[in-house]
Amino acid sequence: MSLTWTLMSSYCILLHYWPATPFLAPLAAGSDLVLESCDHFQKKSGRNRFTVLSSYGPVMLSVPLEKGKHQQLPYRDVRISWSEPWNRRHWRTIRSCYGRAPFFDHFADELEALYHTRDTFLWDWNLRLLTWLFQQLQLPDTPLLTSQWNPELHVDNVDFRMDSHTEERPWPAWIQPVSYPQAFDDRLGFTAGLSTLDLLFCAGPQARMILRDMVTGDPLKPDNSTR
Repeated sequence: MSLTWTLMSSYCILLHYWPATPFLAPLAAGSDLVLESCDHFQKKSGRNRFTVLSSYGPVMLSVPLEKGKHQQLPYRDVRISWSEPWNRRHWRTIRSCYGRAPFFDHFADELEALYHTRDTFLWDWNLRLLTWLFQQLQLPDTPLLTSQWNPELHVDNVDFRMDSHTEERPWPAWIQPVSYPQAFDDRLGFTAGLSTLDLLFCAGPQARMILRDMVTGDPLKPDNSTR
């Protein structure tokens, strides 16, 4: 596939809990990734929740946080609550949803070990998972970090700092879904925009190529900024 957006050298995203596939597509296509590390926490965002696909449809999993005014806290200062065994519940749900996916067994032992770790800060937990994901996808696992908050990025650094795909804020036009076999597509059809974990379990070694093929336009062109 011939890509048309060779001018983009880097792009910036928020650090999510198992980010959705569109956020890693430009990295797979050759762009440098910059993680926004100076933002403040936002409730009901991808920072502490992600979606798995069950036989009944999408199911959201959320990391509980220690009580406090998180909206006023720098993201890197937000603490995970360990008052309940959420990590075990998340792992059981992931295993239930993807246990029969073609490549689940290949990653299961390492992933289960990750869910036995007990990070204090949400940022550290999410970065641990993202680093593991990069290694499985054979993507560069040392992204750049921002040094200060800036609402306007450099002209050559594409701003992809969005929480998720909604009707009010759709994916950019230069990102297009690429279908792949999913665990329950015989009854649900293809569900786009799920976490990259879904893609990894279902597509295995083809996952990186599928991510790359999602980038179909030039994000530096104004008419490609939104769908």
